Amino acid sequence: MKEKLLLVLSLASVALIFSLLLQALVPVSGFYGPVGAWWALDFIGYALAMAVLVTAPSLFGKYLTPTPSNLGVLRSSMIATMAGVLGGFGLVALGVSSLLGAELTGQLLSLAIVFALVPSLFSWLFSPLLINVMYGCKPDPVLQDIVNRVAQRAGMKPPKAVIATRMREPNAFAYSSPLFGSYVAVTEGMMRLAKGEELEAVIGHELGHHKHKDNTVMLIFGLIPSVVYFLGRFLAYMGFFSSGARYDGDGERRGGGGGFLLVLVGIALMAVSVIIQLAVLALSRLREHYADVHGAMVTSPDAMISALASLDSYYGSREVAKRRVEDSKLKMFFIYALAEPLVSLEELLATHPPIEKRIAFLEALKRTSLRA
Repeated sequence: MKEKLLLVLSLASVALIFSLLLQALVPVSGFYGPVGAWWALDFIGYALAMAVLVTAPSLFGKYLTPTPSNLGVLRSSMIATMAGVLGGFGLVALGVSSLLGAELTGQLLSLAIVFALVPSLFSWLFSPLLINVMYGCKPDPVLQDIVNRVAQRAGMKPPKAVIATRMREPNAFAYSSPLFGSYVAVTEGMMRLAKGEELEAVIGHELGHHKHKDNTVMLIFGLIPSVVYFLGRFLAYMGFFSSGARYDGDGERRGGGGGFLLVLVGIALMAVSVIIQLAVLALSRLREHYADVHGAMVTSPDAMISALASLDSYYGSREVAKRRVEDSKLKMFFIYALAEPLVSLEELLATHPPIEKRIAFLEALKRTSLRA
């Protein structure tokens, strides 16, 4: 953890040094000022965001890393987390609107939504194509039969079943888009590790993501912190380059400190976006618990627990495989999470709960009837 924090701070320092060099190499007055301002404001925003991240575990880590005690608590936690994210966004919009007015706030929000939505929408629409190419996903009739059988138990249309040939580690993941349909991918390593009900439980987990529309849910909620971040950047830039002048009802120009206030509000919103992102990641972890419930429902809690325990044993005894997961840029596609079962920054930034917490939740479900 300390090494990762030092890496983040080192990268921030490199970014600052690079910005200073860029300003020294570009002395043209019409270009020098804006570039310097953008780099300076972004660096301040990033620094504040890093401070929020470092203090996050002690401030509200326990509220964002709970282990649900039963299915009712899990559903309530998901609803509360979604309400918190939406409520936070509403407070941001209301606060900015009181500062700038509804019309200008609406324009800035629309622009921020476009900046956040375009890359996310592209990724969502074309992700199956990109994933199939990246991981060498190929249809497999044997796996398709298993997926069909488990999907029938779940009462849902089976997605396309593929083997991810370019990933050696045991893994399974679900992905979809309106253009290319729905997929469940399983690696050959997972096929060797999990047999019988264990493999069906893993597939049931991935089918749960499709059944619960997790791709769509997380796309929508994942946009909110990005929108808040871009809104903060726009406000900071506006404040820096504005004179802060105001006009009364007769059109008379009056001085004011509005520009400096906008800079402060903009930088604060960049930090707020980090807090909202942590809440979105908490929602992702809760929905992984929900997918575990689905895997247990179509097989049994013991089968889902056994599959997770097998994964934990595999990665716990193979440092090279564990390192590949740590170094991957697509950790959200791994059914296994490396976060320790503690209120730590590593867990707060994870999309999946620690295996220990997932197993503890499934153990609690043995005394209840399951409907996911």
